[in-house]
Amino acid sequence: MDYEYNNNNKKSGGTAIVCVVLTMVIILGLTVGAFGIYRNANTDYSEQIAQMQTELEAKYSSQISELETTVSKLEQTIKNQQSVSNISSSVIAGSIIDSSVSIQNIADSVKPSIVAILVNVPSTRYQNGFFSYNVGGISTSGTGIILNDDGYIVTNYHVVSYFDQYENVTIDVVLSDGTEYSAEFIGGDENNDLAVVKIIPDKDIKPAILGSSEALRVGEVVLAVGNPLGIEFAGSVTMGIVSALDRTISEENTAETMIQTDAAINPGNSGGALVNTNGEVIGITTLKVSDTDVEGLGFAIPIDYAEPIISDLIEYGYVKDRPATGITGSTVSKTISRYYGVPQGIIVTEVEENSGAYLAGIEKNDIITEIDGVPVESMADIQDVNSTHKVGDIIVVTFYRNGNYYTANLILMEDRGR
Repeated sequence: MDYEYNNNNKKSGGTAIVCVVLTMVIILGLTVGAFGIYRNANTDYSEQIAQMQTELEAKYSSQISELETTVSKLEQTIKNQQSVSNISSSVIAGSIIDSSVSIQNIADSVKPSIVAILVNVPSTRYQNGFFSYNVGGISTSGTGIILNDDGYIVTNYHVVSYFDQYENVTIDVVLSDGTEYSAEFIGGDENNDLAVVKIIPDKDIKPAILGSSEALRVGEVVLAVGNPLGIEFAGSVTMGIVSALDRTISEENTAETMIQTDAAINPGNSGGALVNTNGEVIGITTLKVSDTDVEGLGFAIPIDYAEPIISDLIEYGYVKDRPATGITGSTVSKTISRYYGVPQGIIVTEVEENSGAYLAGIEKNDIITEIDGVPVESMADIQDVNSTHKVGDIIVVTFYRNGNYYTANLILMEDRGR
């Protein structure tokens, strides 16, 4: 808007000057004409009039020449600024990066590889004595990226996480042309928010082209392709830049490193593609910061980080050789600690059968306070511990139970994901 406003002023200024020039020419013509009439009526003064006419023509001719030069310079300035405007528009459109590539072409090439993922949890009625209650009746949606011709599709774990939490969950995939398939859950990595599902296509599908996130630079133009707010807005494309690289998010169950972008990412975009101007997927969109004071703060999992995890999920259904304690828990905050008179730490909400924690004697409602002598306050702290060990390592866990503290040697076992 500022540029348009300034540009219009310059055009108005040039037009005004041209009007002045024309006015002066008209005045000169009228003056000369008037003197001509006067000369015809007064032949005795013809020499004097001719001399005055010559002086006026010389005087105004000089001024007209100067004004014409000024107008010419202003017109050239306007042309130059219009050229700058066109270049700016090209930068915004991304076409300045490669004149042979347009945003429209990139979007057209990527959208057939992007799908909508619909998850439905059927409502189940349970009876407990005189009381009955319903569980389920939930529907969610997200986005996925076609990986290959076999029908494997990557998405975020949180998009399909209900599959691990409820029974009889159905997952459906809708292609960009509206074709719908039932999908099978192949495997998920909750820690990094990645999952793979699979369809059995009965026609040709278009896998995405995976690029490399390693060579990304801050300021590079990117597009986010996905289904914000559900299938109604399927195939939406937004544009932005790479705002930052190697971001760490203080949120549980997120990848260790993230791409930050100002391309609009909204609920439903989860599991979608962040692509470069070559139409290559360089990230998997996963979350945004939602706050009234925040705008344009979205994140994607770098494709180079995600690819080994995806390969393991396809081959094994889980991430191979990753150690796990075998517990699920929640943070005991300082407020809760004071209110209930218990220590801060992680209260165990679930212990996986035959896991390291199970064999070490850790039980539900125990509060883990330390691992290897280091205080822990969240499940993210346990993930940090796991990342520095390998399967078979022994860690020393300190936990609180019924007013007493205990220690146990816990053998880290392979995390099978489910």
